[in-house]
Amino acid sequence: MKRVTLALLLSLIFHFASADPMLGHTWQAFQISARDGSVRSWEPGRVTVIAFCAYWCDTWKTQLPRLASARGALQGLPVDFLCVSVDGRWSEVADSNHGLPLLLDKGGAWSGEHGVDRVPTTVVLDEKGCCSFVSGAVLRSEDVIDAVHGAFKHSKSTGTVYLTFDDFPSSHGDLELLDILRTEQVPATFFCICSKLSDNHELVARAAQEGHSLQIHSWDHHADQPNLERCRQVLLSQFNLHAALYRPPGSEMIIGENRHHRIVNPYDYSRPSEKELKRRILLDIAPEAVIQLHAGVLVTQDCLAELIREIKARGFTLGTLH
Repeated sequence: MKRVTLALLLSLIFHFASADPMLGHTWQAFQISARDGSVRSWEPGRVTVIAFCAYWCDTWKTQLPRLASARGALQGLPVDFLCVSVDGRWSEVADSNHGLPLLLDKGGAWSGEHGVDRVPTTVVLDEKGCCSFVSGAVLRSEDVIDAVHGAFKHSKSTGTVYLTFDDFPSSHGDLELLDILRTEQVPATFFCICSKLSDNHELVARAAQEGHSLQIHSWDHHADQPNLERCRQVLLSQFNLHAALYRPPGSEMIIGENRHHRIVNPYDYSRPSEKELKRRILLDIAPEAVIQLHAGVLVTQDCLAELIREIKARGFTLGTLH
């Protein structure tokens, strides 16, 4: 048995003589055998975590539970996890693989072609198949989670997304909200409860002066009696603003907007955790997405700066609706 293990180890060293997987290298589509004898196909399109293990090396007993924990924490995001056995063994460990898809690279030739020269090795590919992270050591769950978030940043998008806030002005937090937007240097679109505009003249004037778009959310939050003309008159006479858009209370629809938008509604008014709120938004953003938030919601305010930075890191520009 020792001779077999030594021979296998020497074979792996031979196959893994190339350099580590290089950051920035783009992986091509591939096919590889699965545990049940089927063939698993992979191609770029989703962030993918590939863990290379050898079951004669007990590091898999530490690494795989951590990968499974990371997968659970990232549930809902477009991320795939694959586990590749470079020594062709799995029957005796398959039930201990923590639910991770188990693939076979018998003899390690395919792994070696990708520069894997030790186990465990963990590779993270972004949505375009580009290697954005590689490690030849046992990782913590937090390391894997950070690497996946980094892959989303690495695969930057282009285009404009729109932060919108219903129920403005609110009873609290609006000054802080404007401060965050000014600090992060991004504009937003506010759908206003127009009966409150006169009593908050200085706040509303500041929002307009700082480049935000002020539109209509009804006179007093009654969708059946929005009093749109009265709303327009207040915005025009007191702030010299021409409002062209109307989002009815309780609706995702934007009346008066001719472009097609993807509406991202994370239901922030239900007060999810900051982590969950950001997950709901970042999962769905795409070019021309409208993010529907609410003024006066503390969790939204608390995570807004970090959310804006993440959106920018993905390559998006933030704009206003008019």
